[in-house]
Amino acid sequence: MNNQLSKSEEQIKEEKQKAFLEQARKGVLKFIHDKGGKLSLAEMHDYSMNRYLIQHQSFSKMMEAFVGEGYVEYDALTQDATLTEAGRQFITVA
Repeated sequence: MNNQLSKSEEQIKEEKQKAFLEQARKGVLKFIHDKGGKLSLAEMHDYSMNRYLIQHQSFSKMMEAFVGEGYVEYDALTQDATLTEAGRQFITVA
């Protein structure tokens, strides 16, 4: 019985973590949008760290996901991320 309770508590923790990460993803993309649709990687990193406590490795994974999902286009030369139409649609989904 304790095992079932622990499993349920673990599932609740995982669901809360997923919801928080989804909120952070939308928040970072919305920040890009609010700043004109284009932002430097450094500004995005600072925002995600200060607002959502997302550290470097997690931020890198989030950026890779943003690019992979087509939410941003990343210019390695300028280190700028530009919000795409798919990214705009993602942040408007409730």
